[in-house]
Amino acid sequence: MVNYGFILVPLYIYPVPSAWDALFTAAATYPSVTFRAVINPDSGPGDTACPNSDFVAAMSALNTHPNIQTLAYVHTAARYDCGPTGTWICPCTQPLSALEANISRYQNWNDAASNGCDVTADVHLDGIFFDEAPSDGNCTSYMSDATSFAKTTLTRGSTVLFNAGQAVDATFWGIADYINVLEDTEAAYDNANIGALDGEGEYHAQSTVILYDYSDGPAVLERDVGTLLGVQRDAMAGLYVTDLGVYDRFPTNFTGFVGEVARVVEANMAAASAEAAAR
Repeated sequence: MVNYGFILVPLYIYPVPSAWDALFTAAATYPSVTFRAVINPDSGPGDTACPNSDFVAAMSALNTHPNIQTLAYVHTAARYDCGPTGTWICPCTQPLSALEANISRYQNWNDAASNGCDVTADVHLDGIFFDEAPSDGNCTSYMSDATSFAKTTLTRGSTVLFNAGQAVDATFWGIADYINVLEDTEAAYDNANIGALDGEGEYHAQSTVILYDYSDGPAVLERDVGTLLGVQRDAMAGLYVTDLGVYDRFPTNFTGFVGEVARVVEANMAAASAEAAAR
C-alpha cells in the first residue's frame, strides 16, 4: 500500500462518551487521510486481560472507520535515572518478558470473545507503538526480539513504530516499520537538521515527527505540513502537530491541522498519478 502521508495521533484521551468524536469526525470528513491512533489505556494495556466497557465502546466505534488504524502503546523503559544528570530515560530496561506480556494482553483484545472477555464488538489493534525506544545501537537485539514477538503475536495487524524522538542508529531502520525521529516543540523543529534525523532522506518514508507547543498560525502550519509530508520536499511518512503540551485532549488546532494534511495528501496522490501516467 502506497503511503501519501498519515497523521500519527497520540490518543492518550480516556474514552468517556464523545471523547474521541473529534477523531471520528476528521476521519469521516477526510477519507483520503490515514490516521494511526496510539491507544494507551494505562501506560500500556493495564493489568486486566480484557478492555473495559469504555474502551470497548470507543474502540468499536473507531474500528468502523477504514482510514483509522490503531497502534497499541507499550514502553521499553523501567528506569529513568540515566544520563549525566541521572534523570534521563533508560531505554530497554523493561524486562523483555514484561514487554511481551503487555503485547500478549493486547492480543487478547484481538480475540476478546474467545479469550474469556465479555466482548463481541470489534476492538482489534493493528500494531504496536514502542515508546521510549532507544536511539543508539546498544540494545538492537532487545528491540529486534520485541518487534519479532509483536509481529508473530498480533493476528490483526503487525505494524511496528518506534518512538525514539531523535536520530537513531541505522540498524533500527531494518527492524521497525516506522520510527518517530522527533518529538519536540515547534522551536526545536525550527532548529532541527531534518537530514540528520532521516538519514539524509534515505529513510524518509519510514520517518514520523510529533510537534507540540506549536503556536504559529495557519500560514506557517501550511508551510510546515507541506515541507514535512509533501513528496517534493521531505516526504516523511507521518506527522502530528498540537498547540498543546499534552496528549490527553485534542489540540485546539486539530481541525486546521487535519485539513492541511488532507491538502498535502491529495497533492501527493495527484503527483503520483501524474508520474504513473507519464511512464
